Amino acid sequence: MKVKLLEPQSYCTGVKRALSLLDESLNNKKNNSPIYLIGKLIHNDIIMNKYKDMGVIIIDENNKLEEIKKIDKGTLIFQAHGTDDKIIEYAKNKGLNVIDATCPFVKIIHNRIKSYLKLNYDIIYVGKKNHAESMGVLAISPKIHFISDINDIEKLNISNNLIYSTCQTTLSTIDLADIFHALKEKYINIIIDNKICDATTKRQEAVINANFDLLIVVGDKFSSNSKRLYEIGKLKNDAIYINDLNELKKYDLTKYNDIAITSGASTPYYLVLEIYNYLIK
Repeated sequence: MKVKLLEPQSYCTGVKRALSLLDESLNNKKNNSPIYLIGKLIHNDIIMNKYKDMGVIIIDENNKLEEIKKIDKGTLIFQAHGTDDKIIEYAKNKGLNVIDATCPFVKIIHNRIKSYLKLNYDIIYVGKKNHAESMGVLAISPKIHFISDINDIEKLNISNNLIYSTCQTTLSTIDLADIFHALKEKYINIIIDNKICDATTKRQEAVINANFDLLIVVGDKFSSNSKRLYEIGKLKNDAIYINDLNELKKYDLTKYNDIAITSGASTPYYLVLEIYNYLIK
């Protein structure tokens, strides 16, 4: 059996930054306790559960404002996927210690959308329904048109000649190319701004260019970018999507000769190495 690790692996820059902010807060003796994560800081329950064991309190990302209303003291760390500015401002006005761990790349998307809104553009945002990153963007303005797949385009009825379109950072490069092409056909003057992040793009390209008869994707089930890797892998050959080594052990791998391993941008490298070392024994 031949086993190879596809590159890149481990945390992306945004995830590293978010976890670093949390670690700094935990290690700061002057911090305002308790520490709350407003929504899962990153989409990886193995890592989030370790922080819960350290006393960090995780707030439901679908009910942020109501939960923050109940908090009288402490540090609030907002998730890497981005959050409604109004909720962050509300927490600050309550006198709570606020740390915004939004990925800088996601921040760029927020700022560009705001800039185009000021110029009276209609905004078309491509994302996944109910994903934290999409919800954070849609909170910017009710004037944002949301689509999740190519079939949603026919429902759009925009008369404005000024249209700007961008996307969630963790979508499939294959699907997004088709969606943007269809948008360009419907709205000739549209400004297309592909904002799939570099970490996502490189991982997807590695899968597309790799040869394997089985792809193992290591990632949390709520990780959008991990799911996209699995979907792309399935287009080429067999693929499985697991959290860790324990899940892998449930599979019969004896029929495979060429296995490739990839992982999501919020998957710690040690989980990948455990799987790799198990397979090469």
